[in-house]
Amino acid sequence: MSGIVSNRARGIEPSVTLALNTKANMLKEKGEDVIGLAAGEPDFDTPEVIRKAAIRAIESGKTKYTAAAGIMPLRKAVAQSYSERLGVRYLPEEVVISHGAKHSIFNALYVLTDPGDEVMLLAPYWTSYPEMVKLVGAVPRIVYLDGSTGYKLTPERLEEELAKGKTKVLLFNSPGNPAGIVYSKDELTSLCNLVRKEGIALISDEIYEFLTFSGWRHYSPVTVVPGLREQTVVVTGVSKGYAMTGWRVGFAMAEKEAAYRMAAYQAHATGCPNSISQWAALEAVTKGERDREKMRDEFEKRKNMFGERLSKIQSISYPEPGGAFYFLADVSELYGPCRVSGSAEFCEKLLRENGLLLIPGGAFGCDGMVRFSFAAAEKDLVEALDRFESFVKRYV
Repeated sequence: MSGIVSNRARGIEPSVTLALNTKANMLKEKGEDVIGLAAGEPDFDTPEVIRKAAIRAIESGKTKYTAAAGIMPLRKAVAQSYSERLGVRYLPEEVVISHGAKHSIFNALYVLTDPGDEVMLLAPYWTSYPEMVKLVGAVPRIVYLDGSTGYKLTPERLEEELAKGKTKVLLFNSPGNPAGIVYSKDELTSLCNLVRKEGIALISDEIYEFLTFSGWRHYSPVTVVPGLREQTVVVTGVSKGYAMTGWRVGFAMAEKEAAYRMAAYQAHATGCPNSISQWAALEAVTKGERDREKMRDEFEKRKNMFGERLSKIQSISYPEPGGAFYFLADVSELYGPCRVSGSAEFCEKLLRENGLLLIPGGAFGCDGMVRFSFAAAEKDLVEALDRFESFVKRYV
């Protein structure tokens, strides 16, 4: 039956992060002694105030189709909240509610590109970015970054890369997955002025906007360069900040024409987002700040504990994460002693010998690295570090 599959479909690979998280859960269900730090989601329960809003929606019969772009109360709340937060004005008709931030990014890529257009991605990148670009028929153009710039794009590098090709869209992520990179206001301003000057479109993935630590602050491109608003699709949602990953609600904010076309595409592709989840998301946006900040505080405690331990392990290095809930560590010095050729083999060996599951950096365009998630209970983080230290000592 493989003959019926299109060439386009053959070029798409499953999400490595989701697959490995599923594998960890399956091993645990079989009774195997496994610690998994693969999940890119908060381990907290969705706050009670949000859960109760969903229950009220069910009990009041709010279980029907909604407008494709989402319920108007939520679009109004997002427009008001983010106009205040970002410092640029968005109208409700410039907000599109989707099935998670990933879906919002896909919609934006579909609307901003034609087949063959070039989309610039920055490695380390989130594993789904290249696949989504290919799905809409565009071409990923990957810019590989390294520790010499703190894994950040500089204006000089951006100018150099833009001169090489015909970039239509830059897909940008800060705070970032997988390295927790956060761009400062000055760093972002320099980049955004260049993007505006070149006239390319920008998709700004800001899903980790509320998870910043140690004096770092999130800035949106449209905040530091307001004139970039008409070229930018800002993407965020409730998954990470409000522990609502499974509710599947994301937001996109864009100028009217782009927002209209994203909603039109969504109407045909998937229809409206889950109606109950939308009412829960409304509660999160309007009343969830206190619970959100309590979770953020706990993540910062975990980050500090994890980083203190990780910094003492020989033969590895990592950029200090300013946001999100990940450490992306360079473990390439261990490949020789471990007799492995890359991050996938390294992670397989670590799982087999010490029962610790991490995400191989090859999935993020950086095969010398592995990703740790500290979105787990402290006891699991301590045990994971014990196992990783034991593994490293065996070979160093």
